[in-house]
Amino acid sequence: MEGALAADSLIQAPRRTSATVAALMLSLALVVGQGGVARASLESIDEWMNNTLNPDMFVSTTENIASHGARFPAGMQQELENVPGVAEIQPERMPRLQFHGYPVLLISTELAKTARRVKRHMISGDEQSMNRLASEGKGLILSENLAALVKLKLGDTVELATPTGMLRLPVAGTIRDLSNQMGTIILERSLYMRYFQDDTVDLFRVYLEPGASQEEVRSRIVQRLGRQRHMFVMLNRDIRAYVAKVMNQWFGLTYVQVVVSMLVAILGIVNTLTVSISDRRRELGVLRAVGGLRSQIRGKPCGWKRPPSASSD
Repeated sequence: MEGALAADSLIQAPRRTSATVAALMLSLALVVGQGGVARASLESIDEWMNNTLNPDMFVSTTENIASHGARFPAGMQQELENVPGVAEIQPERMPRLQFHGYPVLLISTELAKTARRVKRHMISGDEQSMNRLASEGKGLILSENLAALVKLKLGDTVELATPTGMLRLPVAGTIRDLSNQMGTIILERSLYMRYFQDDTVDLFRVYLEPGASQEEVRSRIVQRLGRQRHMFVMLNRDIRAYVAKVMNQWFGLTYVQVVVSMLVAILGIVNTLTVSISDRRRELGVLRAVGGLRSQIRGKPCGWKRPPSASSD
């Protein structure tokens, strides 16, 4: 009976319940929208990790490949290449600089090697032409978020302030890259060394020969170079686990917000229905007081037909 009374009250007092219903609909829209965003974000991150974070191992100065303190000398690349089981080494220097007032990440690497190993998710431009121009030092690559942030498109000229003067290069292509929240600029390493007068390395991407054991190669690297330098040799699965942990923490906070919104909407609905039933109970008390039968009230919650009086016999 309480449910019928609540439904009837909702129809008779739409203004009182419209705010609560709107809150419920907004919460539902938030849940659906957040679920879609989370799923799309996870798919993009997974694609980026599969395409970009594909070396067998990484050699870094810190446990966190996103931040660096000390740097490796350029000659360490040859030492790593001489380790049995190593097929290819890709050095990377990743300084942060101000670009159009935003702190962005600059990645300098040997783009000809990278093009053979990494499949880019293209946003604008042709991948083959982009890799050729960038590796020849005739262009640079922008991440999608940075291009949108500073409103740059394919072919626009980018100006970078360097210790040796202004470096001007056209945008050879834009890609989806999740290395940095504010955006990423990817530059040929030889060009970076010439303009920035810096040949040091923050990170080595290590690719192994087919059939080589990751654990054995890591042990060889540590035995040969570990006593000379402070370094961390991390396997691909370690990096993936770290990225997954960070993303789970971020999505965990988002899901908490969604749950709180749903609880607020549900409490609002319960409060409205409780008030509605309470209001009708006073009305029902009056009906019972004037002679209404319980069966009559239960059968007609929306109205009341006057019962026959006792003197009508």
